[in-house]
Amino acid sequence: MAFLVDDKAVLRDKKLSDQLRQRGFGEQKSKELVLDLFETAYLLEKGTIKVEDAKGKTIDSEELTKYSSKKIKEYYLKYQVFNNLRERGFVVKTGFKFGFDFRVYPRGKKPGQAHSQWCINVTAQQDKYNFIELSRMVRLAGNLKTKLLNAVVDSENEINYYEVTRITP
Repeated sequence: MAFLVDDKAVLRDKKLSDQLRQRGFGEQKSKELVLDLFETAYLLEKGTIKVEDAKGKTIDSEELTKYSSKKIKEYYLKYQVFNNLRERGFVVKTGFKFGFDFRVYPRGKKPGQAHSQWCINVTAQQDKYNFIELSRMVRLAGNLKTKLLNAVVDSENEINYYEVTRITP
């Protein structure tokens, strides 16, 4: 059972925590595994965990989506990208403190074993941004020694990934 605490979920089951950590989920904090809301939703959908809110009520995927949408702007759009990357075998971590939506590690690697391969910026098909914003993202990704991927979710919920790099002559 995972317990929602603000924008995280805490898992106290040692055996399950160890298994999930081996698969690149969560972050170990003392005797607890702390999952972000994307990881929590993914594991709930897969039937790996159950989730309780602060009042002790078990919540389902739909309720968790509503809860998470209040905590994270464009949550559902971002969750689609998270889910797509996890299904492709990548370990995905939030990248909010780095100025991106996600950090993605090479297949078969997790934090501590390898440096993140990509920084992901998630946008909807109709979203617009200017060259100054694009330049900022490319430079920031370069400073982090990663590549920038722009994940564009179209109107049919298909995801297209575009790598944006800086070319210096």
